[in-house]
Amino acid sequence: MKALFQGWVVAILIMAAALAGNIQAVISKDVTTGNFLLAQTPVNGDELELAVALPELAEVILKAGDSSSGRVIGIDAQGQALSIQRSGKTATIPLSQIQKVVFKNGALVYRSNGRQIIRGERDRPTGKLVTWSGIPLNTFTVKNSTQGQAVVKLKPPIVSTADLQGIQSVARNRQYVVDEIQFNSQQRTINILATPY
Repeated sequence: MKALFQGWVVAILIMAAALAGNIQAVISKDVTTGNFLLAQTPVNGDELELAVALPELAEVILKAGDSSSGRVIGIDAQGQALSIQRSGKTATIPLSQIQKVVFKNGALVYRSNGRQIIRGERDRPTGKLVTWSGIPLNTFTVKNSTQGQAVVKLKPPIVSTADLQGIQSVARNRQYVVDEIQFNSQQRTINILATPY
């Protein structure tokens, strides 16, 4: 009877450790939050098409020191250009001239279900800032520029398979909001900094 009891204790401890590891992965890893309308299911076992939100107002900081602001309406992977719109006027900026795109904290953001988030005022992040580096430029697409809805395809080696599972589980009920985008036009990649809400 004592051996049976010890066996159960060991089994319970192993399961508790596994659960704690999964909870830690969800809380502290690079996790993207819930997009309710866009697909968030793996395209295959090692790829996740994840919906992310872009706040309405972005500041495009140029390498020359100047900046421009507006709503990000598109990223042309072929033409290597970013399009922004402000007051009905559209501007296209070559990616090679951009240092980074910073999304304003107080700017309005839409979840994929249409609900609004106002970062910094009433809505607080529900997780830590995460960074995905070296994402191929052609895997990031703006789907709805009016509501700032975009999709990024994540897969190894950019994000591990275990992290993809954590990202997907968090994405079921949270929305990742992009804080910053950096471009590497020579390697045709982007770095995305995002926070779950």
